[in-house]
Amino acid sequence: MLGKNQFIKNTTHRLGLTRGTGLRQLTMRGAFWTFFGFGLKQILRFASRTILSYLILPELFGIMTVVNVFILGLDFFSDIGIIPNIVQSKRGDDPQFLNTAWTVQIGRGILLWLTTLLIALPVANFYHNDIYRIVLPITGLAALIGGFKSTKLATAQRKLHMRDIIIIELIGYGSGLTVMLTWAYLQPSIWALVAHGLTQAVVEMSLSHLLLKGERNRFAWERKAVNEMFFFGRWIFLSTALTFLARESNKLIVARVMDERFVGI
Repeated sequence: MLGKNQFIKNTTHRLGLTRGTGLRQLTMRGAFWTFFGFGLKQILRFASRTILSYLILPELFGIMTVVNVFILGLDFFSDIGIIPNIVQSKRGDDPQFLNTAWTVQIGRGILLWLTTLLIALPVANFYHNDIYRIVLPITGLAALIGGFKSTKLATAQRKLHMRDIIIIELIGYGSGLTVMLTWAYLQPSIWALVAHGLTQAVVEMSLSHLLLKGERNRFAWERKAVNEMFFFGRWIFLSTALTFLARESNKLIVARVMDERFVGI
């Protein structure tokens, strides 16, 4: 037993997973938690998808996929890289800079949700399905809620404290899955799928303020900080917009030419 414990201790020490503030240890721990979180999410996603396939009709999956693609597109085409900017900026620990970033982030979330209201009717007409008129703006509330996430998440990423971020993400994702599966079992409908995203957004936003250390965000507006964010974000915008067009646009075409069921497969 002693030999086994010593082996584990030596292994974790070599991998940099023991406690410490050195760059190498922080990087290794961050990588470990990132891969751990990603792997666990994939397992949960596969398991929940398998269960839902027995409860939810395929066309509802397809409709939800189309809705998520539109929201993802709005997110990508309005992405100015607020979090990456905080992570790399020399002012990343400046409260005034962080509060300005939080204010901009909230404004962006509001604009994203208002845009879902504006495009809901055209999308419904394009796909000849009135359900988009309701589902799209309600699902879009997740973007509005997400805008209120604390910048302490970005600060944790800046300091390579990935464990805290991954735990919040896993709790949020697990909460969303629990609500979705329970709803789908009791009343199978597309609203079970919508509830997943909204629940996850509420939980992650709340935990970002409650669990992470740091100063509480307040509304602020500093022109210099805003200019830095938009100057930095123009390259992020171009990159994310091209990524969206390359990866997701085909789903919108398939749903229109063929059927939503083929998108939900």
